[in-house]
Amino acid sequence: MKSKLIKIIILFIVSLVLGTVFFSFLNKDKVDKLSLSKKVEKYNLITHKNENFNSKFFSNHPSLMFFGFLNCPDVCPFTLVKISEIINKLKDHSKLVKFYFVTVDPERDKILDLKEYLNTFNSDIIGITGSSNNIENFLKHMHVYKKKIYLDESNYTIDHSSQMLLFDKKGNFFGTLSTNEKIEDILSKIKKVINGA
Repeated sequence: MKSKLIKIIILFIVSLVLGTVFFSFLNKDKVDKLSLSKKVEKYNLITHKNENFNSKFFSNHPSLMFFGFLNCPDVCPFTLVKISEIINKLKDHSKLVKFYFVTVDPERDKILDLKEYLNTFNSDIIGITGSSNNIENFLKHMHVYKKKIYLDESNYTIDHSSQMLLFDKKGNFFGTLSTNEKIEDILSKIKKVINGA
């Protein structure tokens, strides 16, 4: 009886270890695919300055990317304030990083709206938009969650991923940043990326 119980426990532990290894490979594959590269050009996205968003923007520059929408009541403006604070705290180092705000609501967030909105935060933040279809495909590529929630027949809000994504100079995913983190910790992560860590 005891030997049978021991075998069951060993089998359970082995299964648990194999499961963990399997899921870590899955997650690694997912993270490996999360990158900014020349492939971004296939999404035909444009900046708030009406320029094509292509590899020249992030080549040899670390990137910080946030996804949101202009009608967002709290999370998005709060995060953009945080990004503005990051830019100010980085001082001269901020010129070595690209900062992006990608709309998840291209139906309403047009180029001029993005420009006017971002001007109230920091001029170094680059707004990104595009057609609904192209934005949807880009969000899938970036593994960004988005769900439209109707408040009535004509008005809606959007539930979406709220973390900032950090990429290294080669466009590879480095990690996430949260507004809940201490500014010193955020700056430390960004400086690691700037220094090629």
